[in-house]
This record gives sequence, structure tokens and C-alpha cells, in this order.
Amino acid sequence: MGNLIARLRAKPGRAVSLLAFGVMIVIVLATFHQYGISNDEEVQQTYGELLIRYYSSGFTDDNAFHYRNLYLYGGLFDLIAASIGPHLPMPTYEWRHLLTAIFGLLGMWGVWRQTRLLSSDGWACFAVLLLAVTGAWWGTLFNHTKDISFASAMAWVTYYAVRIAPELPRPRFRHAVGLGVALGCALGLRIVAVYAILELAILVVVAAMDTRRGLYGFFRHVGLTVFYALPAVAVAFAIMAFAWPWAVFAPGNVLFAIDTFSRFPIIIWTRLNGVVMQGADVPRWYLPTYVVVRLPELALGGLALGGIGAFFCTVRRRFERLHALRLLPVLLAVIVPVIHAVLAKPLLYNGLRHYMFLLPPLVVLATLGLRSTYHLLSNRLGPRAGQAFLAACGALWLAHLTLMVRLHPYESVAYNSLAGGVSGAVGRYEFDYHGNSIREAAERLSRMIEEEQENGILDPRNGPPYRVSVCAELIQADEYLSSTFKVTKNWLTSDFFISPVQDGCEDAMDGTVLFTIERMGVPIGIVKDRRAITRPPETGP
Repeated sequence: MGNLIARLRAKPGRAVSLLAFGVMIVIVLATFHQYGISNDEEVQQTYGELLIRYYSSGFTDDNAFHYRNLYLYGGLFDLIAASIGPHLPMPTYEWRHLLTAIFGLLGMWGVWRQTRLLSSDGWACFAVLLLAVTGAWWGTLFNHTKDISFASAMAWVTYYAVRIAPELPRPRFRHAVGLGVALGCALGLRIVAVYAILELAILVVVAAMDTRRGLYGFFRHVGLTVFYALPAVAVAFAIMAFAWPWAVFAPGNVLFAIDTFSRFPIIIWTRLNGVVMQGADVPRWYLPTYVVVRLPELALGGLALGGIGAFFCTVRRRFERLHALRLLPVLLAVIVPVIHAVLAKPLLYNGLRHYMFLLPPLVVLATLGLRSTYHLLSNRLGPRAGQAFLAACGALWLAHLTLMVRLHPYESVAYNSLAGGVSGAVGRYEFDYHGNSIREAAERLSRMIEEEQENGILDPRNGPPYRVSVCAELIQADEYLSSTFKVTKNWLTSDFFISPVQDGCEDAMDGTVLFTIERMGVPIGIVKDRRAITRPPETGP
């Protein structure tokens, strides 16, 4: 114990990092049960249960591969959730939310290790704290089960790519295996992990490019890299095959999944700067715009400063090859997906939802930009200039933290000042698209009606049971409503209507606004009383 304390004193950045992770773990344990069910969770939970049946039946029950379109996704997260959940003394979806947060924290650890390789313990801690105050990350940390787990796996792919970059063409065996585990987990969640394969291929080619070796040396370098990467390939394939068995049933299944997702057959609407459009018709700047408006200002500033610094280093040719090679995987983790989204125009909706894996590398790059600016100011203008810059960064970080606290548990609707803040984003950008506010709305409605019953109901026609319609999946409200209510698919017969503020659904049904779910004066969800419509008062003869 004494040795550990001495080591932490010698490395204060690591000590602060451990403290930061400890605080985040406490926050997760204290708040994970406060987030609502997302609109994909029921089918994903079912998919995990069907995969367990497939294995427990000796590979004979193949219902998992005929259940909606879920067979096109890997089931790693859902397998873990469905296999462990029944043995825990907590509701199914609360367990899923805790598990998602665990995955998210593991991803943040990957961010810490990436940044540490490229800078120091202290700045690695800063990167983690910056990601923690990014609403698009922390607000989805509990119920975006597929997106957060995938983003975390991709963060570890990037870490191991940074790790092996200077070791090529002979990466260490343990690093190759680690890369295989991370890549296998990513492929076992979403086929979009092919981005990582392309990024790794580019890294291998760039690492092999050296004019001193000639063409023969180039191909020899690539060949040796492929040979030493075989353990990674084997491990990745094994994990993917277990988590996504459909993918290995036929040689063309993976290609079929890629092709399907490139032109996904679904009609869904989205918003961009107030314009409503179909996901298949979004402009090329859809994803870049959402990246810009969802990142906190401190991260945007770090990216801008880093870009300026990189430009001047390029002009003056001051790049050191080894450092540039280590930085390349982080750059590719952002550049490759964004360029593909801009050029190929795949189906896009819900803002950053399907590209949440961009946030970890963006935060790493932003941190490196802030670090380089700090050192530049300290070296050119003296230590006080650097300290003033750090103080300004700290003050801005505290402002972002304050916003997260005020929005809790709806951190996912946080937008920066370029979007007009949270209030300016309403009606212009994607808002509570996963219906997180439905939980609070259902719980408040239950309490309100209980109080109404305790105070006595004058008109028996207004008594329970009450029918409730919800602009989301039924389970998102049903899980939190009391037995007084019955959720119905027939909206016209419903006595109450619950909706998140999203896609104009809050205006879909008439009724008296009973209450709204608000943060900072901005409505996030709404509950309407329709009893005057469905149960009109009796009229005399």
C-alpha cells in the first residue's frame, strides 16, 4: 500500500485520473436507474435472448436469424445482458443501463490510454473529463446500448492501433491479440467496424512507405505486418463468429450486411437546422454539422487550435515521423467515417447516434490541440500565460459540467452555442429521439392520478382504468406506469397522451397539457389529458 501511495505521489496526473474515474463510477452507480428505456431496447433484449436459445438448443433454434432485421447486427452486448440479467436482483432494463455505462467507462479508459501514449497522464485525465461533459456521450451512456458499446470497442481498436504503429512490421504479440479482441468486439456489435479495418489498412501502407527501402522494401514491410497480424485476425474472427453467428453462415453474409446498411430500406425523418427531411435525402453536410453543434465549445476550440498548429507544422516541415505515425490512427478514426458519410451519403438520422464512435477520437485530438497551445504559450510568453490558458480551459469545462448537471438525466439534448444552446436546438435539431423523458412523464402521471384518487373522484366516468398512448414503443411507458393505466396502440381512444419533444409528435394528439418535462425552461417531454375528449360529461335529456 505504501508503495502504491508513493507511486501516485510521483505521478500526480495518474492519481488525479484514478480519482476522476472513481467519481464517475460513483455517479454511474447513483444515477443509472434514472434513465428511461430507449426505443430499441426491447427488440435488442429479445435478440439477445434468442441468441442464447440458439446456443442452448445446440444450434437448432434459429429464430434469432429471422427476428426482424436484428440478424444484420452483432449481438455481443445483448448476449451479455440477456445471459447475466436473469441472475441479478434488478429490473431487466436497469441492468442493461448499468451494463451500458460499464461499457462506456471502459471506452473512456481507452481514451485515457490513447491520450497518455500521445502526451501524459495529466492530459489523458483531461481528455476523459472533456468526454464526460460532452452531452452526446454522457447523456447516452446509459440507454444507447448498441451505440455506446460499439463506440467503446472502436476506442480500444484505435488505442491498439496507436500502440502498434511504431512497432510495425513486427507488433508485439500481446498488442496484436489486444487489437484482435477490440476489433472482434466491434464487429460483434455492428458491421460499421469495417471502418476500422480500412483505417488499419491505411496505417499499414503509410508505415511501410519509406523511400530508402524502395518498392521491394515496401511490399516486404506489408507482408511482414500481415504475417504478424494473423493472431489479431484469428481472435477478431472468433469473437465476431460467437457474437454474430449469422455473419459466418455464408461467405457473402458480411457483404450483404454492408450493402444493406449502405441503403437501408427504411423511411425515417430527421431534422437539420430546422428543415425536416428523410434520412435517405440528408445533405452531405448532415454529419459534419451535427459534429460541430454537439461538441462542447472547449472541444471545438481544441480541435481548431490543433488544426492550426498542424497546418504550421506542415508548412515548416516539423513533423517527427514516429509521433505522426502514432497520431495517424486517431486522425483516421475521424477522417475515414466522415469522408465516407459525406461522399457516399448513407441513410442518416438521429444526429450523431450512429456515429457516436467519432466522439472519443475527436476528444483526444481536441485535448492534444489544447496541450500544444498550452506549451506554445508557456514557451513563448512564459509560465503565467500557460497557467492563464489552463485556467480559462478549466472555467469553460466547469460551465459544461454545470450544463450537464442542470439537464440531468437529459444530458443527451445538450447543444453548444453554435446551435443556440438547448433552447435554440428545439425544433431545429434532433432532440429527445430515444424518448428518455417518457420514464419521468409516466412516473409523474402515475403519482398525479394517485393523488387525484386519494382526493376523491366526483365523476365516476373519469375513474380508472385509464388508457394511455405514447409516441414511442409501448414498453417505454408501460414499464413505469402504475396498474391504474393500460397502454394502448389506439391513440384515438386514449385518455392520456405521452410524447417526447421530437419530430413534432408532441402535437400529434389533442388534449389539455397536464404537465411538461422541462430542464432550463425547455420542454423535453409532454403529457396531455384527453379525458374531456374520450369521456365527455353526460348531458341532460
